[in-house]
Amino acid sequence: MKRTLCLLFHVLCVFLWAHGQTQQPYILNGNATQRSCNCYQLTPATTFASGTVWNKNKIDLSQSFNYVFDVNLGCDTNGADGIAFILQTEGTNLGANGQGIGFEGISPSLGVLIDTYQNTSENDPAYDHLAIQMNGLTNHQGTGNLAGPVQVLDGVNNIKDCQWHLLRIHWDATTHTLEISVDNQVRLSIQKDLVHDIFNDAPSVFWGFAGSTGGRTNVQQFCAALRPAFDFDASQILCDGTPVTFENSSSSFGEITRWYWDLGDGTIYNGAQPPAHLYPGAGIYSVKFVIQDNSGCISDTLTTSVTIGSYPKANFTPDTLCLDATPLQLSDASTVAVGTLNNWQWDFGNGNTYSGSSVTIPFTTTGNYPVTLTATTKEGCNNTISKVLRIAPSPSVGGTSSNVCLGDASIFKGENLTPAISIRTWTWDMNNGSTSDGQNTRYTYSQAGDYNVVLHATSDEGCEALSSAIPITVLAVKADAGKDTIVAIGQPLQLFSHATNIATAQYTWSPATGLNDPNSASPVAILNADQTYQLTVSSPEGCQDEDFINIKVYKGPEFYVPNAFSPNGDGKNDYFKAIAAGIPKIDFFRIWNRWGELVFFTSDLTVPWDGTIKGKPADIATYVWMIQGVDYTGRRFSRQGTVTLVR
Repeated sequence: MKRTLCLLFHVLCVFLWAHGQTQQPYILNGNATQRSCNCYQLTPATTFASGTVWNKNKIDLSQSFNYVFDVNLGCDTNGADGIAFILQTEGTNLGANGQGIGFEGISPSLGVLIDTYQNTSENDPAYDHLAIQMNGLTNHQGTGNLAGPVQVLDGVNNIKDCQWHLLRIHWDATTHTLEISVDNQVRLSIQKDLVHDIFNDAPSVFWGFAGSTGGRTNVQQFCAALRPAFDFDASQILCDGTPVTFENSSSSFGEITRWYWDLGDGTIYNGAQPPAHLYPGAGIYSVKFVIQDNSGCISDTLTTSVTIGSYPKANFTPDTLCLDATPLQLSDASTVAVGTLNNWQWDFGNGNTYSGSSVTIPFTTTGNYPVTLTATTKEGCNNTISKVLRIAPSPSVGGTSSNVCLGDASIFKGENLTPAISIRTWTWDMNNGSTSDGQNTRYTYSQAGDYNVVLHATSDEGCEALSSAIPITVLAVKADAGKDTIVAIGQPLQLFSHATNIATAQYTWSPATGLNDPNSASPVAILNADQTYQLTVSSPEGCQDEDFINIKVYKGPEFYVPNAFSPNGDGKNDYFKAIAAGIPKIDFFRIWNRWGELVFFTSDLTVPWDGTIKGKPADIATYVWMIQGVDYTGRRFSRQGTVTLVR
């Protein structure tokens, strides 16, 4: 049935549109063309074009009228020049191009000019503007300027936006008031006796539109308005089970004679306004609306989605808040199958109401409080829920532990400082990415260091305690007695402990042979024979580590230098160096070849000769060496000799 009605209406539309074409009420001049039953193009996008469209039938200015048009100033934002609605008595073959917008020079006349180009010679503002002029005079500072110029739309500098705008010309013959509105905004108004002051007491005038281009162009159009539209009363709710009343708010230049409604659920209605309509259920319905005027013109189809909403399921979270939480806030958790939630009203029983999808509660003490939430959709559907909100106390906890040695387990103990509040969970954050559960727990760290352990606890009602920090240190004592060394018989040797990761410690050197203080971190040893010492370092926590140092004792002070070496890379005797017993510092160690050329030099006993000269292997031969240094008593002496290099 629906398909048949649509088809019949479509056939009727085509017939009536063709009929309206044959009954053309306008006279077209210049470049003006008819685009559809009620729409006309005044200018194409060509330079120095002009077009006028005059209605064949004069209007009587002794009678009020309210004309509504759609106007389109083009899509080129840099285009020109504009269009004008004109009242005049001179005929129906008038018009001009360029900055005059087809109005210039027509007298007597009244024009409502929409000017889209700035001509400084006419004192135009920089923005697209609207003005009321008379007698073909277009200069805004001349005697012909009755009102304006103003922006065509408030806050809009450029009206060449490719959009259709509703232009309303309203003449009140009783009060002699002419009012100009654009998109339902009143932009200009004058009070003037048009018949007497402009048309020499001749009330019958021609009316129409003119448009023009000059060096710049635009496609400029107007339509005798035929806009289907509908609204809903402010009190109308669009909810499942509620009848919907459509209010026809269509705009038309002429009298609307036919209406076609498709309400989107299979219901078709032909009339100005459908009766209250009950939709079969919640959903989104596509409503189509078409109108026809008394000239036979048929509007475009207005297609609008109308949402018939379902009633929401109101809810909020949480049911319990903790007094020490920040902020103390409730959040909407309502749901709706069809529609959009956009309003929330909260009642906390204290005489005040609050709005918003989330809200901070007005309570500052623990207890149980009634809370009511009413959730409403954009469609006006609402639902209410009331629940008891629990404001619960938050517990307070503390914790203890102590420093430990690396490899030993740290023992942590938690304490509930608010015994009246039961603790459900205890969690220890070990400050290394790991956690441990339980009021008391053990944990073994894999690395030494300082750790700021944090204790978290949650009550049976889900309230978290303020976290408690417990700093601990995991100690890793590292004893270092130093590198093995050599001394001369009777030479004092200062020993040093290089213990790490400990501020205070106990030191023990064993055996005590030759030591001035075996419990010092840096005792002095005087030896007559080779000796090995064990260093033991202990922390106050009982952490302990050991290390050893071997001391070779020579007669001296003396240089001990080998007479041969073999730098062949086999790891045996590859380097030539001296042992300086009782000589902590040397002045030099030099080596010459058989021709007296210096092949090696150092002043550092730890640097040996590797058997190369300038990076290349030295020849197999006998080389002369000399070494000089200062012994531990301050005496300087030297030694010299030869060494044989073999491969």
